[in-house]
Amino acid sequence: MVASENFSYDTIFFIDSIGTHLSEVLCGTGILANFILILLILTKTPKYMKSYAILLLNFAFFDFWTCLASLFACQKTIFSGFSLTYIFHGPCKFFGPSLCYFCHCFVCHSMAHSQWILLFSFIYRWRILKEDVMTIFQMIAASFAVYSCSFVVFLFYFLDRGDSNELLKIMSNLHPTYHYTNKTIWGNLTVSGNLTIFSLPSVTAIVYMTLPCVPIYVAIHYLRRKTLAILSDSENTLNISQLAKTSHRKLVKALTIQATIPIFWLVASLIFTLAEFGIISGPIPEVITFRLMDCIPMLTPIVSMFFIAPYREGLVKVLRKSKVPIFGSEPRAQTVIEATTARYLGEPRILPNSSTTTTRA
Repeated sequence: MVASENFSYDTIFFIDSIGTHLSEVLCGTGILANFILILLILTKTPKYMKSYAILLLNFAFFDFWTCLASLFACQKTIFSGFSLTYIFHGPCKFFGPSLCYFCHCFVCHSMAHSQWILLFSFIYRWRILKEDVMTIFQMIAASFAVYSCSFVVFLFYFLDRGDSNELLKIMSNLHPTYHYTNKTIWGNLTVSGNLTIFSLPSVTAIVYMTLPCVPIYVAIHYLRRKTLAILSDSENTLNISQLAKTSHRKLVKALTIQATIPIFWLVASLIFTLAEFGIISGPIPEVITFRLMDCIPMLTPIVSMFFIAPYREGLVKVLRKSKVPIFGSEPRAQTVIEATTARYLGEPRILPNSSTTTTRA
């Protein structure tokens, strides 16, 4: 059976199936990783990391619910002219298009918000090294302030939901060879979205979710360079041991990896923009956009647990008690890493082979 000149229905259904399984793997892993990270933050955070833990908890909280909502929705985009139309393959389809669209809006606003949290984390790290430490109250207030804009955009976007029957008609008219209204082929499709991208809520959401990507990414790399420059200078001027220098290099590696995570959002935004204006088309761009976005909340907690010593060591202890084999663990090195990272995060510590105690307010 042929759907169009380029893609058969079998090909489309196969790609949709791959997208669904990718969603299950990525979001399922993300849900588990973020849940574990939240438990580690609540139970294994040392006193010197209390303020920074607010930021980490903010990350993990939104990433957990983003993965859950994305798994529940499992949406694919049908690029239909100036309409934003989505077909939902996830469990939300059993509860109706309204809940599916709510999950979609939550995922989009959380993905956009994660960029601001990541930028905030780099600002925090840079300020720590510049002797400017934020209190727990300031961190909480700043987190609410940063989220307020994202929440307003979420409300705007959610209240602009179009009629599902009208959206199905638009899909059918713009893609007549796919026969979307034929239930024998497609079954009962769960469709939702926006009738036009030119309504004020949709324009606001699209601008908020796409345009800031590049300037935020540039700002992140600028702060990364400034932070690395300070770390490099501290290695050259401070009397610290080789193990302490190794911990600094691990921190540099963590910064580098975290700086690459927004690439998934940038690529997804580029694919979405190209497909929306008809430059590219087909089932792959329809499916891959949100699967790329799913990588962000899945990878972020894994990076945090691997590079932040108290959480890594807490997880390793639990796994050892469960008799799960751990490869490549270095308990003594981790202690040094934690001590050195403590200085970076805000606790006064005396570094190895150093007579200078560095204090953070």
